[in-house]
Amino acid sequence: MVVPVKFVVACAAADDIFVIATIPDELPEDAEFTRLYYLCPETEEVWHYRDWPNEQVVSLCLRRGREGVRRAACALTGEGDIEIANSADESYEKISGAGLMGARALGAVTRIREIGSTLFVCGNYGQVYRRDETNWTPIDGELTKLGKGAFNPPFPDVAVSDDMLRQFTQSMRQAPNFIDIGGISKTDIYVCGNGGNLFHYDGKAWAKIDIRTDAILTAMHCISADEVLVVGEGGTVLSGNARAGFHSLGELLPGDYIWSVRSFQGRIYLGTLHGLYVLEGSRVRLLTSGKLDGKTRITGLDSVSDNTLWIATDRHAFRYDGNAFTFYEHGDNVAY
Repeated sequence: MVVPVKFVVACAAADDIFVIATIPDELPEDAEFTRLYYLCPETEEVWHYRDWPNEQVVSLCLRRGREGVRRAACALTGEGDIEIANSADESYEKISGAGLMGARALGAVTRIREIGSTLFVCGNYGQVYRRDETNWTPIDGELTKLGKGAFNPPFPDVAVSDDMLRQFTQSMRQAPNFIDIGGISKTDIYVCGNGGNLFHYDGKAWAKIDIRTDAILTAMHCISADEVLVVGEGGTVLSGNARAGFHSLGELLPGDYIWSVRSFQGRIYLGTLHGLYVLEGSRVRLLTSGKLDGKTRITGLDSVSDNTLWIATDRHAFRYDGNAFTFYEHGDNVAY
């Protein structure tokens, strides 16, 4: 029996390897299970997979190869469990303080990324972790103090009024619940998330960046030390850096969210739940190709070079070379 799968998150491992975390449709909503697919167009069997039972992957990233370290795909769960795997071996790690059940009990972690040659993870209520030689170390400091303030509001011992509830709701919206992390090096890191929260870390301390919006910021792409892209609610697109500040390129898709952003061959691509767009001046243009249209739910954009832009939808995948799209249909999702 063919069971369709939903594509949740994805990352490029090479120009010819795309890693995608999926969930079979038949599983109950509260089930924890991940099927990891490796899309390898240059091999005889294009789609390879293996299962990670009892875990739900929320983020994927590439650990690039270097002397003494093999290239690997890193998968993160909301509770801070991490799988680091390649064709040679698999290893598993745990961020002890992360997740709702972790020692810090601050809620889920949300994103893993390699910055420079170091892995970092961010999450709810100000959580930020760095992978050192032997373990994962929290580097969030004052950020979690802000998070705990929202997590435990000082309600008086009286009946809660409507005004107090409004203040609580606003406090929760402004809480530093981080959705994405990125950067150029260990001393040049950004995190973004709810309430227009955008922070920068210089290797010693965190500083909040004033971007004059309380929009939810969902994703970023650090092109260089001088050019960082941040996107989010209301079609918000910001560009800049911590030193010179950020400026808005516009609210390009009002009423919509941009969930992924990537600079590829000098152009900016935006992934939404209503299609893939390219930024052209102060406007965006919808890109279409077969099953890629204004109804396509884009779940991820990624690349390791300017040769290939990988695109994951919720059911299939595309590879783009700057001129044409190649469609990779998933055999279990033919009906979509």
